Amino acid sequence: MKVFQLMFLMIILGSFSACTNSSSSDDVQPNNPNTALVNNGQWRVSYYFDKDKDETSDFNGYTFTFLDGGVLEASQNGNVTAGTWRVADDDSRRKLIIVIGQAKPLSDLSDDWIIVDWNDSKIKLQDDNTEHLEELHFSAI
Repeated sequence: MKVFQLMFLMIILGSFSACTNSSSSDDVQPNNPNTALVNNGQWRVSYYFDKDKDETSDFNGYTFTFLDGGVLEASQNGNVTAGTWRVADDDSRRKLIIVIGQAKPLSDLSDDWIIVDWNDSKIKLQDDNTEHLEELHFSAI
């Protein structure tokens, strides 16, 4: 009887350990310095290219604030639109995942963006779809 109880306990503990240690390739990196960097004030879209044309002017007057807890705010003329953001690793690539707005132009920013370059003053992103040329650059204000 004790052997059965011991085996049962080992199976339960093994299952618990497997559940708590599981990881997805899309997990947020909580100690990621990039996550802290995004919380560094306000940003503007300094470049947005979609397919075959520069659409940067669609974002004139918008400011973006990446807040703790994954909240993204876009402000224009006193109107604020809330969305979400997170940094994740997917297929060995670091991504900034943005979800914001139901209507254009903000909805154009909702995507899994590959991080090309990132520092205190700029964030350069590109679409993860290689057949769809799309780039997004944020500059610190």
